[in-house]
Amino acid sequence: PEGLLAIAEAGLDEETLGILGRVYKEMWLIEGNGAADHPHLVKARELYLGAFNRSRGPYSGINAASLSVIMGDRQRGAQIARTVIRLCAERWQQPDQRDYWTVATMAEANLLLGRQDQAARYYAYAKTRCASNYSRLASTRRQLGLLARHLGVDTRVLDTLRIPPVAAFTGHRIDGPGQATPRFPESSAEAVKRRIAEVLARLDVRIGYASAACGADVLFLESLRERGGESNIVLPFDRPDFMKTSVSFAGDPWIHRVERALAECSTVEQATRGGYGGEDHLFSYANRLIMGKAMLRGRSLETEPVLVAVWDGERSRTPGGTAECVATWEASGFPIVVIDPRTAAEVSAGPSRGAGASTIGAAARAEKAVRRSLPPVVPGSGRRTVGILFADLVGYSRLREEEVPRYVQGFLAALADTLRRRRMRPLYKNTWGDAICLVFADPLEAADCALAIRDTLRRTDWSSLGLPGHLNLRIGLHAGPVYCIDEPLMDRRNFFGFHVNQAARIEPITSPGNVYASEAFAALLLGDPRNPFDCRYVGVVVLPKEFGSYPIYHIKR
Repeated sequence: PEGLLAIAEAGLDEETLGILGRVYKEMWLIEGNGAADHPHLVKARELYLGAFNRSRGPYSGINAASLSVIMGDRQRGAQIARTVIRLCAERWQQPDQRDYWTVATMAEANLLLGRQDQAARYYAYAKTRCASNYSRLASTRRQLGLLARHLGVDTRVLDTLRIPPVAAFTGHRIDGPGQATPRFPESSAEAVKRRIAEVLARLDVRIGYASAACGADVLFLESLRERGGESNIVLPFDRPDFMKTSVSFAGDPWIHRVERALAECSTVEQATRGGYGGEDHLFSYANRLIMGKAMLRGRSLETEPVLVAVWDGERSRTPGGTAECVATWEASGFPIVVIDPRTAAEVSAGPSRGAGASTIGAAARAEKAVRRSLPPVVPGSGRRTVGILFADLVGYSRLREEEVPRYVQGFLAALADTLRRRRMRPLYKNTWGDAICLVFADPLEAADCALAIRDTLRRTDWSSLGLPGHLNLRIGLHAGPVYCIDEPLMDRRNFFGFHVNQAARIEPITSPGNVYASEAFAALLLGDPRNPFDCRYVGVVVLPKEFGSYPIYHIKR
């Protein structure tokens, strides 16, 4: 950011200085290990202080005050905090300034002055003004956690900003007419709904992820809506086929309830383009997205996800069923609440991560059901969920003609050697010009390969191979069900479908030298108990070729 620094300091603009101060603050958090004299911290405080002296804005002021206290300059921090309180009080006289951030800033300023009771009251009031925007609360909690490392913060202050858990949901459909073995009879539906509502109220759940099949899914969505919560629906495939497979058999009343749930929910996402085609694994993919998205959301809000399941306890191996969901979640170690669909009784509640393994979780891990790799792709057998990697060589277009063979024999040979040494076996490999495409049966292997390729690039002295040193890679990752077909023109197996196209669109927006992934890919990683990788939210990014806007994650070891 040194080039931006001169622009920001010359422009005397509070917003620009504040953003740059934030960049240095983040660099300090990543590299500084909490050191109070780290140069990035010093620079961040300087920028915030400069912005505050110019504009007298509470945002830059409270950051300058907090960083001053962290640096040990408590007198300066207290002085600025008092000024910030006065400025916030003046703002409060204007009705359009009575927002969440004004109250949260008052809370932090009081905390810096040692007024913990006042800070707790202001934080509590700020929470009432955030509505359902828990991202604001999470940002404030992160700042409060940072201050707690350097100040004696009372636990009651920290508890004031507690964010409710994010719920993933799975459950049985209502029994169909003449079902041989009753599992979720219509007669127990309203009792189960009351139990779901009790669980949500007890846990204070306000955000949920689920499908929308008739029966338990709808009861969960209705209960969450009645609490004023945010409901996010993931459908496994096209809506007409979903209604046929998962709703219509139950009759018009359930059809109307599902349609209302879909119309009134916060978001609806279709996991896979196209219809059902008798492929039950599409339900599995959608369920893994539901669980992974709940985990990602819980992580971003710094709260714990929980699975609420309406489940009969039977360990079925049916792909995409409730039992498969429960087994996958149990292996994560996160809490689970199980409701019996026949009696509406709450039959189990697993412990939180770190509190020891639940009995149900131990049984599931013993079965090793969730630790199996995805099934191998068989040509002509329809869709399979795979991990897709697209990479692009940054600087390829600037290569001289005589450098192209060196790129093939040096650069691509080095990547091939990396795959051999790490015993990676992609289902598919292809290159054209500066582009590389690899497909793996397991998204975890795709992530491992992407980072191994990136590391190879960083370690290699390309000048020794007669190539320019500016060579770099952009790597994009995605996962989803795609068609594996023996393609007649190339006379070999190839992969086709929407998810291949989406993977190709992520690579161009990746910053050079990094690995970016779709939210679906990050969700599958986070929901896999074998996962050793970190997924950091980048933001909602517009993909090229009018592909739309999607949340993007940065993948690291």
